[in-house]
Formats: sequence, structure tokens, C-alpha cells
Amino acid sequence: MTPVECQIMEMFMQNPDRVLTKREIYKQVWNHENFDDNNLSVFISRLRSILESREGSPPYIQTIRGIGYRFSGDGQ
Repeated sequence: MTPVECQIMEMFMQNPDRVLTKREIYKQVWNHENFDDNNLSVFISRLRSILESREGSPPYIQTIRGIGYRFSGDGQ
């Protein structure tokens, strides 16, 4: 994982089952108020590919459309 991916994952691990807004993630990781939706989406996609690399793996990171992302440790 890259340092940015580790920071995002750390946020998810500290806030399981809580919806984190895109702005909240971006501010914490990049220390900016304004966020780049595409940039964040790329890192989330990379995390998903790491976490869900095995066939049949549950979706640990869920997109909450228009808001942000939610991490579920049990994949539900």
C-alpha cells in the first residue's frame, strides 16, 4: 500500500461502519478543504482491489452515493 492508501485505510479502521464523507477523507489525508473526487476514487479503487483480491471476497468498502464511503470489517 502507498502512504495515502494507508492513511485512508487507517481512517476506515478507526471508524468502522461509519460513513466518511469525501470531503472529510480528503481533508484528513491531503489536508485540503477542497477535494478532487477523481483522485479519491482512484485510491478507493486501489484499496478495493487489495482488500477484495480473492474471489468471493465481500465488498469491504461501500460507496454511499453523493456522500462518501463506508468500511465494514465484516464486508456487510
